[in-house]
Amino acid sequence: MGYAMRNARVLAVCLVAAACCAAQTSDKCVIRGQVVSAATGAPLKKAAVWVEAFSPTRGVNGAPPVSHPPTVTDAEGHFTLANLDPGIYLLSARRNGYLDQGYGAAEPEVVGPPVKLAPGDALNGITLKLTPQSLLYGKVTDEDGDPVPDAEVLVYKISYAGGRKQFVNVTGTTSQADGSLVVGNLRPGRFYLSAWIRAGEQDPNAREVFVPTYYPSTANAAEAAPIEVSAGAEVRGLAIRLRKSRVFHIRGRAVNSATGEPAGHLALSLVARERGLAGGPKRGTTTSGDGRFEFDGVLPGSYRIQSDASAGLFVLYGDGAPERATAVFGRAVVGVGDSDVEDVTVAVGKGVEIEGRMAGVVNAAKRPTLALVPTDANRSGSAYAKVEADGAFRLNDVPPDVYELAATGLPEGAYVKAVAFNGQDATNQDLDLTSGAGGRLEITVASDGGEVAGTARNAKGDPLPGALVQIWPAGGEGARSVKADEAGTFRFRGLPPADYRVAAWEDLDDDLATYPAFRARFEEQAATVGVAARATRRVEVTAISRAAAAAEAARLN
Repeated sequence: MGYAMRNARVLAVCLVAAACCAAQTSDKCVIRGQVVSAATGAPLKKAAVWVEAFSPTRGVNGAPPVSHPPTVTDAEGHFTLANLDPGIYLLSARRNGYLDQGYGAAEPEVVGPPVKLAPGDALNGITLKLTPQSLLYGKVTDEDGDPVPDAEVLVYKISYAGGRKQFVNVTGTTSQADGSLVVGNLRPGRFYLSAWIRAGEQDPNAREVFVPTYYPSTANAAEAAPIEVSAGAEVRGLAIRLRKSRVFHIRGRAVNSATGEPAGHLALSLVARERGLAGGPKRGTTTSGDGRFEFDGVLPGSYRIQSDASAGLFVLYGDGAPERATAVFGRAVVGVGDSDVEDVTVAVGKGVEIEGRMAGVVNAAKRPTLALVPTDANRSGSAYAKVEADGAFRLNDVPPDVYELAATGLPEGAYVKAVAFNGQDATNQDLDLTSGAGGRLEITVASDGGEVAGTARNAKGDPLPGALVQIWPAGGEGARSVKADEAGTFRFRGLPPADYRVAAWEDLDDDLATYPAFRARFEEQAATVGVAARATRRVEVTAISRAAAAAEAARLN
């Protein structure tokens, strides 16, 4: 009897456990589908497929991360993602020779709309179409048409980061022994090519040398011819004929501004001052033990010689022995005409010191953070400071540069109302520290901000998760951006009382969203809303289509 009862109890426990496991298993979800080529429709073997938890901050820039273990497609391109917890996901795929693709996205390397899985859901019949990478084929030649081997070839796209139009390098290669070049892994779009021969591979004493040249054969970035690349295209016959130009030397000495001693073994760069399209390789050198430096092969123009904040810590040397590592910064402006420039002095020091106070946040539950962000998208080295309980803050060793001021962690409903630097009004202005002089920064925070909340919808009126939503003052340029959540809703808090415009975009590069000239083209499609102190306004916005945004972006180029 005892044995039978024990067996009965064991059986009962097993049945209960099995029932629990079955219930838990039934809550799990599965996604099944196929990966095929967008060009041919053929199934793609060995493609990686994965999901990541939906985040409204995920956009079009950068490759999507693999946050869950991926699966790999079989010989027929089929895949199964099993044992998924219920939730909201982004589904993506990638394969060598193809561009990453988000499920439901209209173009490669863009995340698509989220997939919502309820307990026990099985999502079948999913198809992910991968676009073959595009390639550029060309040749680098000299002025006589002879091949140039080992030339550095750079590929650019137009960017609008920092609110201005500029070249940004996306990839590159080196020309082969016969001058030929191949560049791959390009998505559809408009690109620009340049080629140059490194300064160390040319005669440093020559008065006429090859200079960075843009396709097809110009030393002026603004005259570069665009190359239109369609999906999976192989663009051939791109010949870059290198240009020669008369060039000059810049020679000088870097000194420690505190001691007057030579600043030896210090990295310096030469940067064109023109704010037009900037391209080509960075020019750099390192000072000798006695602080002397030289830039050769310099074209006529206006330049800055500066230490590079993005290089991190520099080391000041004295008597040939290294001292402690110190972050030092220096800058000098030089003009090159029709002769060499001699005896330039670059004074280097610890950087800019700024102290100040943020009024209106005393005894706040959370201490705000103050940030100075370089306005030049090609620069790094933002400076940060925590605001103390009494509102005081201090920024040390700030590289001499031009910055945008930002404050995060403000109390709910608060905003920066006024800014003064050394007694001068700097509200809604960039902070210019290029002189290397520090000072006092006074920031006034007001707590009567209003808010705007609403829903972004597609052309059919359905909520649009992940849409980029922007708000900016009527007649103003500074815009704030958020991503709509999984329900398509968004909210802007801490808005100064004023009239605003609100617009939403299906898909938009983050850098393009910062360009006022682009945004102005859609002013009539933006919603108008007036925000009062401590009031909430609701607004519904229909997202501007990908096609409309792409068409206007092409006109800007």
